[in-house]
Amino acid sequence: MKPIKVFLITSVMLACLIALPCAAKVVQYDLNITYKTVTVAGKKVEAMAINDSIHGPALKFREGDVAKILFTNNTDIATSIHWHGLLLPADHDGGPSAIDPIIAPGATKKFEFTLKQSGTHWFHLHAGFKDQRGVFGSIVISPKEGERIFADRSEVIALMDWTNDDPDEVLRTLKSGNDYYSVKKGSMQSLLGAAKAGALKDVIKRSFMRMPPMDISDVAIDGFLSNGEVEMSIPARPGERVRLRFINTAATTYFFLQFAGGPMEVISADGKEVRPVKFKRFLIAIGETYDLLVTVPKGGAFELRATAQDGTGHTSVFIGNGKRVPAPDVPKPNLYKMSMAGMGVDSGRPMAPYAKLRSLKKTALPADNPTREVVLTLTGDMERYIWSLDGEEVLPERIIRVRHKENTRFVLVNKTMMHHPLHLHGHYFRVVNGQGDHAPLKHTVDIPPMTTRVIEFENKEKKTWSFHCHVLYHVLSGMALEVSYQDEEMDPDLPDILEELYKDPWYPWVHGTVQSHMTDGVAVFSNSKNILSAEWEIGWQEVEGTESDVELTYGRYFNRFLTAFVGGNITDDYERGIMGVRTLLPFNFESALRIDTEGEFRVSIGQSVHLTSRLGIFGDFEYDTESKKEWVAGANFILSKNFSLVGQYHSDFGAGAGIQFRF
Repeated sequence: MKPIKVFLITSVMLACLIALPCAAKVVQYDLNITYKTVTVAGKKVEAMAINDSIHGPALKFREGDVAKILFTNNTDIATSIHWHGLLLPADHDGGPSAIDPIIAPGATKKFEFTLKQSGTHWFHLHAGFKDQRGVFGSIVISPKEGERIFADRSEVIALMDWTNDDPDEVLRTLKSGNDYYSVKKGSMQSLLGAAKAGALKDVIKRSFMRMPPMDISDVAIDGFLSNGEVEMSIPARPGERVRLRFINTAATTYFFLQFAGGPMEVISADGKEVRPVKFKRFLIAIGETYDLLVTVPKGGAFELRATAQDGTGHTSVFIGNGKRVPAPDVPKPNLYKMSMAGMGVDSGRPMAPYAKLRSLKKTALPADNPTREVVLTLTGDMERYIWSLDGEEVLPERIIRVRHKENTRFVLVNKTMMHHPLHLHGHYFRVVNGQGDHAPLKHTVDIPPMTTRVIEFENKEKKTWSFHCHVLYHVLSGMALEVSYQDEEMDPDLPDILEELYKDPWYPWVHGTVQSHMTDGVAVFSNSKNILSAEWEIGWQEVEGTESDVELTYGRYFNRFLTAFVGGNITDDYERGIMGVRTLLPFNFESALRIDTEGEFRVSIGQSVHLTSRLGIFGDFEYDTESKKEWVAGANFILSKNFSLVGQYHSDFGAGAGIQFRF
């Protein structure tokens, strides 16, 4: 063999041997989605499980590995999986606007991508209401060079909230204006409650400003879980350093974290290392991850408690061995006070820890890039349960167009009385927090009530990515849009996908009474902007036979202060066309002004007030230029989600009592 040939063969073999240890390792997981009946909070419920568990397995990798994940969908619905916080191609993202990752019933889909980062992340179903029925799991990616901070052990803790109600029915209940969730979780505001809290002046001021009662969480949750359990234990010896990788996978709940054994040291946020900083207690938003470091004290098993922000319950992780040492209680929220302290700013109820988070590396965006600023206003209507992200740069298809080699700055203005955790798929953004060039990088950010937060990122990805609130029922009610790169050709299927994604579903409900002297109520079929309704009033006491009044209308909702309507009015004496407007007046009086086809005007005004959490009073007055005045006054007592006792006096039909129903 010629010397040059031997040299070439030897060189190739040496190159292969050198490259072999550096080749990316392929790590494979096989995951199966199935239905499973579980009893989480005292009731059997059909959930969706991964490998027979509602909390899927922890997927563990090393930075640079190739993740190969085979998902088999053994359910009867198409679904997709979102890799929350992972930087990967858009066609693997699994978000609402993604085209490729749909997993059909009975099908198996392979996800394969190189892991370009380290840290604590997670994956979850992105299929509407099914998100609250399971199918999520954790992802732990070790750095190439190993963990920078030593810990004796590392544990992943996925926080979850659970409702026994069907999630689709939950949203319909919220849309219908049923107050029962507030009654069930003890947050229904009342005059007696305001008096006890010394907050009558605050309630009057809020009501004059036409603001609804404040609340922190929309849904009455039946159970709070850590890794699928109400409480769990981590055996550890005194003096051990334990790394706790917390992930908030909840559908609608923020949690306060606090350790009975002393302060917690935050060392990573959303998978990005930060300068270690200690906290006694802090708030973790939905979709966020935090790595905490705690040292186990002597003398027992110490509770790390995750308390629901609305104060309705908690889940516990006990660390250590022996007698259990509980964490302190978090003060209950004061929902009557209009100050931000009532929403959780005081030391007992702190906000998210952003102000103290400092990135280990500089995160400043390229100064040579032009910066486009987009102001997005977070708005909502609790009565009709409509949520939105509006801005001048948002196209009708709910798209914000960005360009490569630009920086985008979102100014997020929250004009609602609720927290909103906003998550951007496929990107990390800087949270502008006073740390200059070392502002922390995150993929999810909490926007507290009535505040403004600024985030910014460099546009260096491709295609289209979702940006949405991670409260499940908010995103399903409109608080979402898409970030799309306009200097790339848009996928031809994307417009149809977005049209389906942002369709406005219709919901039916009926509220009414059956009493000894009359029946009245309204049946509604509505989406967020359009309202078809049939109101009825039929009385038989103090009149000959019966008297009936029925209105059939179409209403167009403009905002929580104004709805216009047209339709027809049918009584025992006539049939006429009508048109008018409904408005919300100071002190939250509901009013309407209408004119009929005979030129007759009618004006009405009404109000309802809760004396206690279950006992309320109400009254309505109307004046018609033809039939003159009519009024009603009464009281009701809430028995359950669907029924109340009611008694009232009607100016035409006298006094009576019966049942009020809501379906």
